[in-house]
Amino acid sequence: MRRLIVLLFLLVLPVTACTFEFQTFPNGEQTQTPGQAPTKEAGVPETVQALEGPDINYNGVRFTLNPALGSRVYVYDEPLTIDGATAHSTRFALNPEDYCQTWCLIVYPVPEFEQAFGTFVFPPAGYRGGASIIFEAQNKPLSFQNGSGDRGLEAFGQNHYGVSNESLKYVFRGYSADKKYGVFLQVPTQAANLSGIAPTMGTNPDEIVQYNQQAAQSMSVLTPGDFNPNLELLDALVTSVQVGTQ
Repeated sequence: MRRLIVLLFLLVLPVTACTFEFQTFPNGEQTQTPGQAPTKEAGVPETVQALEGPDINYNGVRFTLNPALGSRVYVYDEPLTIDGATAHSTRFALNPEDYCQTWCLIVYPVPEFEQAFGTFVFPPAGYRGGASIIFEAQNKPLSFQNGSGDRGLEAFGQNHYGVSNESLKYVFRGYSADKKYGVFLQVPTQAANLSGIAPTMGTNPDEIVQYNQQAAQSMSVLTPGDFNPNLELLDALVTSVQVGTQ
């Protein structure tokens, strides 16, 4: 009888092992096929969704993410509450981060912000204070699928400082044709004519302003390929954007 029980156990064991094998996935992660829900990643909050590029489509916001920029974006529903009033924006980021520290594409429902706070303002200005634009260059109008605005290279700050590749950003601000949505894009950018870090300068504001004006003037003759990322690549991202209801 004891021998019979041992034989039965040995017969069941391979079957159990096979069952477990079919329930595992490569590298411990389940693969995602087209049409499935957005993926979740370890260490990323449950409220954050990861969407695979190049074609991004989320709640009526569509754009094309060139593989040269990245392969996926993280989506955040961001509430802003002041004195009991709340408005929500949608932020797309290349890296999971608590706010727009580096790369971000943000879509604002303008009427919702106007109803909540009486007005709508783009970054870097804020509803609880904010920064100012202390450097501008390479400005030009730019249209997207159902709206238009302006793009340029900027640096932000509450005080003047000498611009460098450490602080330079590609920035787009625009509105949908019906003015219901505001679109903001910020991408860290490097220019061939700038140093990697801010130059050592005195505290004289006029000296700093003059330096930034000269940097903007020399930057105006650079080609899109003199920047990293290439400005044409970033312009193409903007022109691919379409915003609206699903």
